Parts: sequence; structure tokens; C-alpha cells
Amino acid sequence: MQRPVALVTGGARGIGLATARLFLENDYEVIILDRDQPALVEAAADLGASAYLYDVSIPENSRKVTEQVRSEFGRLDALVNNAGVADFGPIEESGEQLWRKIMDTNLDGLFYLSQAVTPLLKETQGAIVNIASISGLRASTLRVAYGTSKAAVAHLTKQQACELGEYGIR
Repeated sequence: MQRPVALVTGGARGIGLATARLFLENDYEVIILDRDQPALVEAAADLGASAYLYDVSIPENSRKVTEQVRSEFGRLDALVNNAGVADFGPIEESGEQLWRKIMDTNLDGLFYLSQAVTPLLKETQGAIVNIASISGLRASTLRVAYGTSKAAVAHLTKQQACELGEYGIR
């Protein structure tokens, strides 16, 4: 029997790395995805996991990741959308470039990758875990873009549950 496969974005450090370790302890094949090549190479070697060097903020990478997962593993059982950017500052100084950088990674990247891997998750009746933040539930100073992106992630998770639950995707 083939082992289940988990894909963890932002998997080279922090919450993503800890999550990848938990999947490995539970006998999953693990793919860690990150845009920081040195950290990714080090983490993959330490874990014995597959390493995918991609930036989730680039929409076309979602298709490439999906094709690579299908080609190398033939299945996907879990997606953990952990990749995120945290950049804090006053509203007056949060320009378009900062706003887009945060939204492109924290929200858009999560959406496009989830969308791209949905056919694989339908086949396995897999699961999506989206990492949000307390900043998405409670407003605070200096976090207008970050907090807004994480609030959107929380709501997107509910939308995904409503629609993808029909296919057995949790």
C-alpha cells in the first residue's frame, strides 16, 4: 500500500517544519515547499523529505507544483497552506507594494494552490489545512495588510469546507 502524501508550504522553518515532522512521524511521504532555497535544502536533508523550490505568490507555480506532485507521487492526501509573509507598519505607510506582497503570498497563493490540487485531493478524499492567525480574528495596530489577509484566509477556509466537503475533502 502506498503511503499517504502531504504537501506543506513554507515548510523550511517554523510551523511548516514542525508540521512536516508530525506528518513524517505519522508515516506520510512529505513534500516541503519553500522559496528560500538554502533553508529548504537544509530542512529537506534533515527531515529526509522531498523539497520543492517554488514561490506560492506566483500563480502559475500552482499548476507546476500540482504536475510535479502527480508525476512523482501520483496522489496527494493533505495540503497544509502555511507559507506566509508578515510585514508590519502603520496604515499610512502600507503602500500598494507591501499590500500586494502580503496578499499575493498569504491569500492568493493559498487560493491558487488549493484550487490546483483539488483534483488530486478529490481522488484521495484528502484534507486542506490553512494556517491563519489571531491577527485575522482580532484587529491590532500595525497589521492592516497582514491581519486582513489572515481574516480572509479564515473565511476562505469556510468557503472551501462548504464547497469541497461535497467531494469528501476536509
